[in-house]
Amino acid sequence: MQRKSATPSPASTSCSISCERCRRRKIKCDKRIPCSKCTKAEVDCSFPGGGERQRPASKKHVQALQNQIASLESLVQKLATADESSRNEILATAVSSETQDNPINPLSNHISPSPSTSSTGEMFLGRAREGRMRKLSSRKATQFFGGTSLFEIQLSGTSNRAFSRNNTAPSSSSGLAHNSPTTFEHDSHIFEPQGQICRQLLSVFFLNVYQYNMCIYREYFLRDYAAGEGPYYSDMLLYSICATAALVSPDASLKALSSMFAKQATTMLYDSLELPELTTLQSLLVLGQLEIGQGRGSKGWLFCGMACRLTHEMGLHLDPNNWNVAADSSIDREVLRRVYWAAFIVDKQLSLYFGRPPALYPHGADVRNTIRIPYPPEWENLLNTYVSQGNSADNFEDGLSIVAGFTHRVELSKIFHTMIVDIFENRHRKIDITIAAATAQRIHSSLAKWLAMLPQKLHWNQWTVEQVPPYVLHLHMAFHTGIIILHRPSRQFLDDEAVTKGDDVEVCYESLGAILRLMRVYSKHYRFEALPLDFVHTLSAAAGVLLMKRYLEKSSWADKDISKPLGQILEAMGVVESVWPCITEIKEGILETMSPAGGSDPQHDYETDYNLMGMLEYGPGSLPNPWFTGVENNPGDLCFLVTDDFLNGFVT
Repeated sequence: MQRKSATPSPASTSCSISCERCRRRKIKCDKRIPCSKCTKAEVDCSFPGGGERQRPASKKHVQALQNQIASLESLVQKLATADESSRNEILATAVSSETQDNPINPLSNHISPSPSTSSTGEMFLGRAREGRMRKLSSRKATQFFGGTSLFEIQLSGTSNRAFSRNNTAPSSSSGLAHNSPTTFEHDSHIFEPQGQICRQLLSVFFLNVYQYNMCIYREYFLRDYAAGEGPYYSDMLLYSICATAALVSPDASLKALSSMFAKQATTMLYDSLELPELTTLQSLLVLGQLEIGQGRGSKGWLFCGMACRLTHEMGLHLDPNNWNVAADSSIDREVLRRVYWAAFIVDKQLSLYFGRPPALYPHGADVRNTIRIPYPPEWENLLNTYVSQGNSADNFEDGLSIVAGFTHRVELSKIFHTMIVDIFENRHRKIDITIAAATAQRIHSSLAKWLAMLPQKLHWNQWTVEQVPPYVLHLHMAFHTGIIILHRPSRQFLDDEAVTKGDDVEVCYESLGAILRLMRVYSKHYRFEALPLDFVHTLSAAAGVLLMKRYLEKSSWADKDISKPLGQILEAMGVVESVWPCITEIKEGILETMSPAGGSDPQHDYETDYNLMGMLEYGPGSLPNPWFTGVENNPGDLCFLVTDDFLNGFVT
């Protein structure tokens, strides 16, 4: 996200630094907002960096930039010594460097160094050929999970028990509920949109879940909800919200209503597809994530894909200011921006989750960053009526920080998009390994830059002592999950000493430590159940690094460096399992491997344990026969991805 000189929030009264005009004129500034000198001169008063003092540059940040420079120098040297045809081929496959228009601010203490230039490009080049194909026994269909997928930790050769659930998941016409079709109609008087239950669930949603589902513009949704109609409200969207809120509610009686609300919302969704509205798109995003979390990944993937298609149909990928529509207010335009960027975030989240190509591309849109627009006049009354009683609009939340967290998540998602497209979905077999390494270095530097640019209110490290908002902790969890996905070595490189003793493994260990600390901090003040679906991916990635660590260090399960963090992760999995049952097969796979039946012989255990990572090995003869014939022996198993490279005997 571009850092510009911005006027700080009117909610503040002073800053820690002088304004730009006083600094430029070298005169004393009273650091008020606006300062007295600018007020007297009747000019705009702006503060660099949002009025915050810059943190000192860290050694690790400098190292990341130095490694990127070394990687680019290696590419230039290769171009200098290549003949014309080779040079043209290298340049044709090179990924253009990201434009460095913005100054890089200092990095926090939690950014890991980028991989050293000794890391080979083959490791990153091989990422595009990672993947698994699940053959489903219950129907004629397959499911692909790529290299970024959370199932990269799933069992392979040791057991197939963990996969049976997904293949035999019960289905219904709506796919979400198993209640009688007449249940909702029978109890419709209880579930009236303006009834007590819906209002109670609205409060749960906006107090606990809203920060992670900002496709809904809360203030104007509630305004239209109170009025009973309006462009930003529909019963379908309300029931989608209630279904999600019921899942995270600590009240068991409310939790049991989730499937009923989801069923009704899905029925209304199907009826709205002929003439979709903005609330149709929002409902698709909410219900899509809900479906995936309940273990119905195919339907959820389709719902979110439909939402991305609707963004294009509705023109949300083009900034509303491009159109001369007099009827659109600034509020209408901002809501459209918010919905587009929310869909963009979900698209990247699910692309990483499943390891599949994204649907929305940054270069295909020119939508501006979202901002916080003024609260509607009736907001304080809406807040006390539907969200939290006894609060004023001023002390309820830091609205600017919440929106800043959202916009920085958008920028992080743009980097994730580059990582997905340029590394994991780049199936150009002839790409030069030097370019592959340079691409990985560039993405790492982009992640380092993103972390450096976080404003103070979104900052966190292991020395932070004050209570941090939940959305800030979640933002850092997402960052470290991306770092692990980028740097974790593939299975075929785990016997390469240069890789296992290189910086990539160390980077994964550092991000694992950061995630564990973030989880401890989060659990002290908040409930894991409120975290969104991508927390499942975070837990899977963290567990995968621990299994890799045990494999590389030949540790036992009783080793405290393994047992303690793994126990913390498994405990968190058990907590979120009631909200996101999709994590069950991952948790059970780990527990089965840890059990004596899963491998009591230590030497055998070391050799097979890391298969949980589910990485591919390439080349003729590298695929074990039971896997190669897995369709006949175990239709429900995950099978190896047999590409043209395999058939042609191509070995990375």
